[in-house]
Amino acid sequence: MMTDKIKKDCFYIFVNLNADKMEMPDFYICTSNEVFSKIKQYETRGIVDLSSLNSADYKNSWNKLELM
Repeated sequence: MMTDKIKKDCFYIFVNLNADKMEMPDFYICTSNEVFSKIKQYETRGIVDLSSLNSADYKNSWNKLELM
């Protein structure tokens, strides 16, 4: 995900399917500003490292969607 593709006033939901352990997926909910600050930008791609989202601020933070 490239930083120039982040849309303002959107929510981004990242899903870790946990397929290796066959467990329920983990959901990470971010605002556009939050995800923008988490992107590691490279020349040809951008990534959001799961470890940067693995906190109570993002994991299963469905309450952020109630702000709408």
